Amino acid sequence: MHRKTLLLTTLTFLFIMAPAFCPAGRAQAAQKPSVKADEPATYFQKADELYLKKDLKAAASEIRKGARFLKAKAKSATKDSKEGLNASAQELEKLAKDVERGGVTSEKQLKDTFARSYHALANYEYLRASESWSKKKTRETGQALTDAAQDMEQAAKWSGRELETGTTDTIDYARVVGGKLVKGASWTEDEVDKGIKGIGSALSKVGENLKSRD
Repeated sequence: MHRKTLLLTTLTFLFIMAPAFCPAGRAQAAQKPSVKADEPATYFQKADELYLKKDLKAAASEIRKGARFLKAKAKSATKDSKEGLNASAQELEKLAKDVERGGVTSEKQLKDTFARSYHALANYEYLRASESWSKKKTRETGQALTDAAQDMEQAAKWSGRELETGTTDTIDYARVVGGKLVKGASWTEDEVDKGIKGIGSALSKVGENLKSRD
């Protein structure tokens, strides 16, 4: 009787803990967008919180940190993405000035600007992926695809708009292909081509929704 009770207890414990060790569960968790400490999302999040607390000077300071991040990216960007990054950095600087002097009356103004900044970053990563792929730099291509996918999700998050199912699928696909390239797993040229083209198409769709409305 004691052995049966012990066996039942052990099986119950294993059943409860199984999801934690399940590869599929780990893969799903890994797909959630993460934010590194030096990414603009950390500055944007602090700026938003400080703005709501009416600490306008501190909020403006965080926004300027985001602008500097985009300027730093622009230094290594190609002409096509450099213009977008610099334009977005200038928009952030203007926003910081307006916030500091109390000229921003809606939190939505902050979030829309942050969303456009992430769209510019996604475009930078997309073009970097295209260039790296043309040179057959597979790991660099994979990292750029992965970063582009994350930046697209951040753009959608800050905009407050839900991505269409097809766009979400495209982003997920690019992340999977990017992960294969980074890790050196099995991949095909058709997969990579599809991933890059898909991100390019998704960028255009999302960009239309993020255009500034004066």
